[in-house]
Amino acid sequence: MRILITVLTIFLSSFSLAQEIKWLSLDEATKVSNANPEKPILFNIYTSWCGYCKKLDKETFVDPTVAKYVNENYIPVKFNAETKEMVSFLGINFTYISAAKANYLAYVMTNGRLSYPATVIMDNKGNAEKLIFGYRSPSDFGSDIKI
Repeated sequence: MRILITVLTIFLSSFSLAQEIKWLSLDEATKVSNANPEKPILFNIYTSWCGYCKKLDKETFVDPTVAKYVNENYIPVKFNAETKEMVSFLGINFTYISAAKANYLAYVMTNGRLSYPATVIMDNKGNAEKLIFGYRSPSDFGSDIKI
């Protein structure tokens, strides 16, 4: 019985110690960006049907080194490219565009290249500093964002 309790305790504590990316909403990111203008914003642009988006979530974003680096060096935002509601970011409203099957914010951030997943690193004024398209392993993603 003691062994079972010890094993369960170790198993459950490993979940609480796991580093996770603390994704923010657009509104939260705007507030944090205003308070920390030097900190870039890291957008993960995804869709619900994208297999590589799910793989990025399950393999790369849960990597402790990646998660720690992203949380310390970026303002992380997860954004569903196919959001049909109007969204506001940095004081600008963006709506869904039927022809593109995407929210205009995703279209603007990817320079019209709607390929998923997409990672966009931008400054607090909305200028894209780096675009990363497709699935990236934890080590490749780390290199891409300069870990």
